[in-house]
Amino acid sequence: MYVSVALPIPRIPPYTYRLEDYPTIAVGSRVLVPLGRRVMTGTIVEIEVGEVDAVKDVIEVLDDAPSFTPQFVEFAKRIAQYYMCSHGEVLAASLPAGLAPSEIIRVKVIAVPTADELSTMKRKAPKRAALMEVLQAHDADLTISFLQRTLKSTTIADQLDSLQRNGIIEITREMESDKAGKSVRAVSIDAGLAGNEERLQQTFNLLDQKAPKQSLALGLLYLAHERGEPWVSIKSIVKELQCSVSVVESLIDKGLADSENISAYKLESFDSLTSLSQRNELELSPTAEQKIAIEALTSDVASGNFSTTLLEGITGSGKTIVYQRAMLEVVKQGKQVILLVPEISLTPQLFDRFASIFENQVVLIHSKVGLGERIDAWRRARSGEAAVIIGPRSAILTPTSNLGLIIVDEEHDPSYKQTDPAPRYNGRDVAIMRGQIENCPVVLGSATPSLESIHNVHTNRYKHIKLLHRADGAVLPQIEIVDMLKGRKSGTVQGSFSTELLRELVNTTKRNEGALLFLNRRGFSSQLQCIDCGHVPECVNCDVKLTYHKASRSLRCHYCSYHIPAYSACTVCGSVDIKDVGAGTQRVEEELKEFFTATPHVDREIVVERMDADTTSRKGAHRKMLQRFSSGDIDILVGTQMIAKGLDISRVTLVAVMNADQSLFHSDFRASERTLQLLVQVSGRAGRHAGKPGKVVIQTTQPEDHTITTAKDNSLEQWRTEELSVRRQTSYPPYSRFIVITISSADEVAVDHTAQVLTALIPQHSDYYERFPAAAPAIPRVRNRYRKIIVIKNFRHTDPSGAGCRAVLTAALNDYYATYASSAVRVIVDVDANGSI
Repeated sequence: MYVSVALPIPRIPPYTYRLEDYPTIAVGSRVLVPLGRRVMTGTIVEIEVGEVDAVKDVIEVLDDAPSFTPQFVEFAKRIAQYYMCSHGEVLAASLPAGLAPSEIIRVKVIAVPTADELSTMKRKAPKRAALMEVLQAHDADLTISFLQRTLKSTTIADQLDSLQRNGIIEITREMESDKAGKSVRAVSIDAGLAGNEERLQQTFNLLDQKAPKQSLALGLLYLAHERGEPWVSIKSIVKELQCSVSVVESLIDKGLADSENISAYKLESFDSLTSLSQRNELELSPTAEQKIAIEALTSDVASGNFSTTLLEGITGSGKTIVYQRAMLEVVKQGKQVILLVPEISLTPQLFDRFASIFENQVVLIHSKVGLGERIDAWRRARSGEAAVIIGPRSAILTPTSNLGLIIVDEEHDPSYKQTDPAPRYNGRDVAIMRGQIENCPVVLGSATPSLESIHNVHTNRYKHIKLLHRADGAVLPQIEIVDMLKGRKSGTVQGSFSTELLRELVNTTKRNEGALLFLNRRGFSSQLQCIDCGHVPECVNCDVKLTYHKASRSLRCHYCSYHIPAYSACTVCGSVDIKDVGAGTQRVEEELKEFFTATPHVDREIVVERMDADTTSRKGAHRKMLQRFSSGDIDILVGTQMIAKGLDISRVTLVAVMNADQSLFHSDFRASERTLQLLVQVSGRAGRHAGKPGKVVIQTTQPEDHTITTAKDNSLEQWRTEELSVRRQTSYPPYSRFIVITISSADEVAVDHTAQVLTALIPQHSDYYERFPAAAPAIPRVRNRYRKIIVIKNFRHTDPSGAGCRAVLTAALNDYYATYASSAVRVIVDVDANGSI
């Protein structure tokens, strides 16, 4: 049999391989295949293909049952075609890291050169000598990846080849094995003992006298058995009783308990005591608007046909309750739901809200979940055991057995766009693509829908349901705009805070209510600047200024992670007059703590904490911080995007936007749209429950700006009409799509040359598109790679699917790779680019 195998390599089509003695093979199965001198994991995308010359054999079939259904393989193919990447790259991105075994190349020294030989090597071949010194410094075999990281070079192939030909090193290849899911050693009470009341009582009496700890442990197992929970982890028993593992082992040795290694998911159950879900939402009576939405969505689910519905509901209108009712209908049918969220920080609360209804049928799939747990979740989703899959954009690439509904929450959010690596897809658009292929409904939810979705409503591509009122009788918060320029001139601004905001914070904390302070910049300040000469330290690898982090006394680059200690004297002129300029979340947190320490009329300690990438890097950090804030242990939470959307915490009555201008003046045609969405979303965290009205303070230097006043007046409809008119006149999205070709290299001359070549290969004008000249992006150098971009505006009215434009670009890129390509230059194509243009 001849099979077509998709490999995770850019630009290449699936290759044909021969497969013998495997009559039950199916599309979607993972296989190990040779490719040149390498062995790779690929996916069978077609069987019974025609024979080809010089065909190689499949080395091994990795799956007993296919990893992907035929529909999913077709879905991946559609993504590859639209986003101009390879079929294999999409399928590889759909697997957890541990399920895509790769080849490990190891290097071993077999003949140590003499001191004279090494000296000569240093003189004639310094790179080879540097490699040799690293090899000699380690006794064990080293992998190629370790050598590349140590030498900070990806081009060591020639040096390795020379050392191997001279008999100095030996290179071996081996395949890493599939990673197992997370398992836990658990125990259960012996079934015969649990069913014999007389014997059970005798056993407890005996243990009470001779081994009381064992009696307590057996009691825990019996209670779990009575609750219908057959297995209890040994770790949880040890923690609960403050005992040693030997206590549980003794029960096993005596035949009173059985032990087994089982999947961690089988032990997990919904814990209402630590849940971020504040109520049983199934007990709530839906509002009249919610009932209409629920009926419409459950009707779509019952039909089992593809459709796309935009659920536009103001913040606090109960969109999640509508999701839950629709999902119940799906689960009753024995089907599955994928729920996408824009930020990982939103998953703890949403997981709890859905787990309170669907219990252990809910799984989380995202990068912060441990590899073993992720593999378990992936396998449960693929088998159909998990009914509800929650995660960020990557969750849409999770294979399922019977998909019945896809929900994209906060569909407008730019986080749904993947920028690197391939596939560079938009999670919202790919969700609709998958809904078409799987023939299931798709729901897009938002209080501030993207203009693309609004345009699709206007052109009858999407259905449209509106929720215009808050649930529970709550009302939208009052919004106050504070002019920071006027405040600074009048001396009423203290650091980052206006007098108005400080007054509201004091009043909120006196009522023991919660406050959220939003600033989308982590760190202490934007930069350190010398007052005498104006010098600002820059990253050595990127064309950006270093951000000052006061807590660690360091200057950091948020692009490449380069960091240096913060200095107290200017490195250019030697002046000690150094000033920190701008504000980040660290500065806001510190200023607020200092204010409350010095405020005499506050009769208790006010707890201020910060939620950003620096404080939530550890597993479970999001959940713990939200639990403490929800319970009142934290009074004020300062944060970045993590707190700006999706949070539903009843005690939050005050929200502050520390600097509304921050995103307003970005060099992005969507800056106004993004700012408006952000202001509305973050404002919506306040006053979400009746009896606790909310207040929002927006600090800005542009109080009359149309975007700011639109957020205050909630006049989104008028703003959309005006913005869509401008977009139509300028042929900007949603009336076109932008495709950005990024050229990068450590060699600036090579970047310029490649940009000239590609500009020449792509005609400037066509009925389908307009190509702009190559130009430097806003940040010309990142991670020591110089960059140029070529922007193509693809017109939707003449090329609705983009196929015409992609055909021209594919032909140009094929010519480039056939004639002009250099291994030192990287060329990336980003369809529907989301960045600044």
